[in-house]
Order: sequence, then structure tokens, then C-alpha cells
Amino acid sequence: MSAIDLLYHAALNRPSAPTLIINAHAHALLLQLSEKCQQLDLHQHFKPEHTAIHQLGLNVSPTLPALDETYDTIFLLPSKNKQQTLAWMAQAMQSLDANGTLLIACANNHGAKSYESALQSLAGNTLSRSKSKCRIFSAKKTASLDSALLAQWLRAGEVRTIPSHGLIAQPGLFSWDHADIGSQLLIDHLPDNLSGTGMDLCCGYGLLSEHLLRTTPQVDRLHLVEADRLALDCAIQNTTVWQQKTQSHWLDATHDALPEKLAWIVCNPPFHTAQQRDVELGKNIVKRGCQQLKRGGSIYVVANRKLAYETLMQAELRACQTIIEANGFKIIKGIR
Repeated sequence: MSAIDLLYHAALNRPSAPTLIINAHAHALLLQLSEKCQQLDLHQHFKPEHTAIHQLGLNVSPTLPALDETYDTIFLLPSKNKQQTLAWMAQAMQSLDANGTLLIACANNHGAKSYESALQSLAGNTLSRSKSKCRIFSAKKTASLDSALLAQWLRAGEVRTIPSHGLIAQPGLFSWDHADIGSQLLIDHLPDNLSGTGMDLCCGYGLLSEHLLRTTPQVDRLHLVEADRLALDCAIQNTTVWQQKTQSHWLDATHDALPEKLAWIVCNPPFHTAQQRDVELGKNIVKRGCQQLKRGGSIYVVANRKLAYETLMQAELRACQTIIEANGFKIIKGIR
């Protein structure tokens, strides 16, 4: 039984009451829960999971409810980033009615004991049990709530300017607090004559996009494509000076329709799904990117040097070469 199973089974055993699930995941039990609850609000900012929930026929939002919306019960599945998860825990406690309950489920190897300890520090009370290498724990909102710690966790999870590059980001986004080595290598080896319409595929909070728009004025239009709504919101703000040139797309690059007939693409593809390594994810994204180029268009991909994207790029394109290998990464250029 996974942490998701454990949490949703616990939800079905709760009395019917206004309920929120933070970081909700698609599951057959959600349908049963939606039939039981007088009010069930679902939050999910990652497009593939958001789409999967929507395909169950359920409403789901990429943003958390306003603070004036309160709940008797809130369920939470941690993200892979601790600061983001602690901020969600603080927001959940803030959004509970008096004596309302927050329940969290987490795999033991994803930090369950640490999160349980954190909830104890925040709420001053916890109940827990273990099953199938997972832990589910809960706390009530009482007078024991540590308001100072709640405020600290909320601040720590906020969007902020990162001094090293001057862009905004927040915990939970890829390489949120610094320019990652791969993207910086790609920035250092992009040509300065890109023009026309291009795409930043898997743009994150907009590190590559901001650089291109700032240094390459001949670019006519740039499509920002990202599956994480929180990252895309930061990318939009980071490129707001050039908003007449940009178009943002919150979509799943492995399945949703992408902009096409592009003169060029830059891409730093992910190769993890949640906490699990998923090389096929990156391959799928790179392949789909290659297919969106017009004839003569070029794609620049940064990848871990051990990831063999060249074979699939050679199958899709008429030319492909590795421009540089350095610091464990490589830049691959392809021409359609």
C-alpha cells in the first residue's frame, strides 16, 4: 500500500465535512471520496497529475484556496522538497477550522519521521501509525499551535529573488536557489544569432528564457512551456519586461499539443518523476521537441553526459552533434 492509498483510505473513514487535499493525486478512491464529502477541494499544480484528476471527472485547482476558505479536514501528500512541504503544512494549519484535523501520509524513505516530528513541533500534538513502509500521522488545530513557527514556514516557502542571478523562484522548483550547472553550460554555448520564433521547453522558472530575451533582441516570439504551474508563474514574472514577445503554456510536454513550426528550441529536460529516476521522460520530451521544429530549425539540449539522447535525435533530425562535454553535462545540437 502506497502513501496515497493510505491517505485516501483514511479520508474515506473520516466523517463527511468540508475537506481539502493538498498535492492530490489521481486515484479511484478519489471518486468515492467526492461522493461522500459535502465539499471536496483538490489542489495539484503539476499538469500531468492535474490532468489525470480532471479525467476522473473531478474539479482540481493548481492554486491553494484563499485564506478565508476554511476546512474541517485537510489531507496532504508531501512533495520532494522539504521547505515546500513545510510551507504547505503551515498553510493547512492556517486553513483549518478550530479543532480541525490535518492528516499527512508519507513513505518512510521519503522523510516520514522527519515530517511527523515537524508536525509535532508545529501543532503540539500528533497521532501516528505505520503500514507498508509508510507512515500516516495527524494533528488537530488547538491552542498549542506554534504561530511563530507557522509564520516562519510560510515565509520560507514564499517566492523570493535569488541573489546569484536576480530572478524570482521558490522552494520546490528545480534548482530554485541557484543556476544549475547544466543550464549555465547551455547559456554559455547558445549562439547569439537566434531569431524568429522559438521555445524554451521545460522552462522552469525561466532562467534560459530570461537570458535569451535579454541578450538576443532579434527573437520575435518565445514560447515558455512548463508542467509545474508554480515554476511557470515565476517564469512569466521573470520575463514580464518582454511580455509582448512571450506566450506561456502550462502543459504536459509528453502528451499535450506543443507549439510547432519553430525556428529553434532550447531544452533542459527532466529525468525524474517525483522521487524516481525516469530516463524515458526526458527522451519523450526531447523527441517531441524535435518534431515541433520546422525544416532547418535547430534544437539545443543539455543533458547529463550519461543520458543517450543522441540516438533518438538522430532518428528525428538530419544532423546531430555534441557541442561540448563539461562538468558531467553535454550540449547536443540538432537540425531538422
